[in-house]
Amino acid sequence: MWLLVLSWSVAFAIIDFGPQLQLIVSEFPYSGWWGFDADLILQASKRLLDGQVVYSDPRLFYSPLAVILGVPATLVPREYSLLAYALFKVLLAVVVTLWLSRGSWLAVLGVLTFLPFINDVAPGNFMVPITAVMAVSTFGQERRRSGVALGLVAAAIPKPLLAPYFLWLIVHRRKTAEGAILTGAALTLVAAVIAGPESYLGWLRNMTHATAYISPWSGNYGVSAYLPDLAVPIAILVVAVTLLVVARAQENRSLVWVLAAGILVSPYAGPLTALPLLLALPILRPWPRVYAIALLQPLATISAALVGFVALLVGPVGAMGSGDRRHAAGTPEATTSGLPPQLPTPIAVGGNGVAAWLRGWRQGSTKP
Repeated sequence: MWLLVLSWSVAFAIIDFGPQLQLIVSEFPYSGWWGFDADLILQASKRLLDGQVVYSDPRLFYSPLAVILGVPATLVPREYSLLAYALFKVLLAVVVTLWLSRGSWLAVLGVLTFLPFINDVAPGNFMVPITAVMAVSTFGQERRRSGVALGLVAAAIPKPLLAPYFLWLIVHRRKTAEGAILTGAALTLVAAVIAGPESYLGWLRNMTHATAYISPWSGNYGVSAYLPDLAVPIAILVVAVTLLVVARAQENRSLVWVLAAGILVSPYAGPLTALPLLLALPILRPWPRVYAIALLQPLATISAALVGFVALLVGPVGAMGSGDRRHAAGTPEATTSGLPPQLPTPIAVGGNGVAAWLRGWRQGSTKP
């Protein structure tokens, strides 16, 4: 079953994105559309170095910290900077996936052919590093240093989808949340000193222009693409319910909820917005994992909003109880059940992996 689902998922990715990948390779170094988002930061970094107005481009919604971090990339030709960033995201995805899956290359194959991942790498967006630092904050040890990377990325790329996750982090990973908040605040202060307070004022002005994207347009697969007039009320309602869920629901179920809620609170959302839902797979029961993998691939390319609503409704139901959750990857603590400290990879195959899944599923089904 796992091989069938994985094979179908990989085939879907090849059929959907294969022609675009061929176009990118055949036309390199001409970048065209494939590095658009990262190029916005590169151009802003050049303007910063040249003493020009950093936020003269109204499409730039990334903070001055992101502009400062982009300065080293201006030292090489644009096309090669964008290529290096794309390769960095692939490497980052491989490392994090191997960490979470305890070394499964099948899991790596599943992630690298996941269409939201591909749709992030191609235009040079930032959901891969965001999801990676969320993985560290979620599955790493609860300590302040586990939130440092999240604080850096959140301060540089402050996407609204992080708001529900931070609510969960404050309740269930207090020290990690403190590390993220302190790091983000400190780096924001440093960036304001380097780039100047006027840069942050320009950034805030550009952010007010982002409301124009709360509408149907090519590339928007979120709620605002279908219900533009209700997108903001729906986001407010989702955040309000999220507060209740995080405060009252069990840890794993509330985590699945906030990962899905992040899609629905986004002013606009492309397929790449579904990438953090991969973090729900290790805490789902075995068969819900199969269903999730089977559904996520095609559904994410049709409607990110639909993915969010489906995950919001059925994801928490399939989540394991807190007692079933294993320790973070890389930690040596043993468990009372005798199973490995970390859950097997969601898409690994083999007798031992399947047996462990089934044992965990049977044990978890007896818990409330």
